[in-house]
Amino acid sequence: TVPLVPCSRYGACNVNQHNLLSKRELWGSSSSFSHSKSMLLGGAHRHYSTHSITESKSKKMLYYLTAVVFGMVGLTYAAVPLYRTFCQATGYGGTVQRKETVEEKIARHSESGTVTEREIVVQFNADVADGMQWKFTPTQREVRVKPGESALAFYTAENKSSAPITGVSTYNVTPMKAGVYFNKIQCFCFEEQRLLPGEQIDMPVFFYIDPEFETDSRMDGINNLILSYTFFKVSEETTTTDSVDNKRSVPVQETN
Repeated sequence: TVPLVPCSRYGACNVNQHNLLSKRELWGSSSSFSHSKSMLLGGAHRHYSTHSITESKSKKMLYYLTAVVFGMVGLTYAAVPLYRTFCQATGYGGTVQRKETVEEKIARHSESGTVTEREIVVQFNADVADGMQWKFTPTQREVRVKPGESALAFYTAENKSSAPITGVSTYNVTPMKAGVYFNKIQCFCFEEQRLLPGEQIDMPVFFYIDPEFETDSRMDGINNLILSYTFFKVSEETTTTDSVDNKRSVPVQETN
């Protein structure tokens, strides 16, 4: 007879049944352990993969931010000359525009051998503001000049009053779109002119027509230009103040 032994799960059982159950329980425990181990290793692998992806993204973001920082630093240094060039080209922000001088234009066209055949008639006009007792006239009515050539003209001003008068002039060129090619080398505009009673002076205007006038399609059909000057009287207060300042600047000699 096979002795009976107590079984924890199925009550009383013989030895063989007990051994079989023990093996099954051990196998089940091993299977559970293997499954748990697999789950643990799988979770660890997934955790490692997620960590690697996060670390890779962090490195890419770091490289991107570093590139942005260096780019901003480079633009900061480059912005200074670029801004200066922009202001000189456009006059933005009160910066004086850099323009080619008349001498530079003449030299450039002389070197390139620019030849022009078109003749332009430049007419002269003179006006005075209301209340200004000056006689102001152009010495000549017109001159003929080709693009690339310079010309000299004169205006005459005479004080017809019995008191000194100070005046200042402004000018304009018509048609206005042609003014960009009309270059004044010497001019009396925007400068105060003081004439005593009966005094008369001749004031020169030395100008130059840019050769590009002939090649600009916008200038087609424009063969006449008008140069106009208008004299305005300087206020008496300004003149009086200047006279007082001049008197104060004269040293007073002490008498013994």
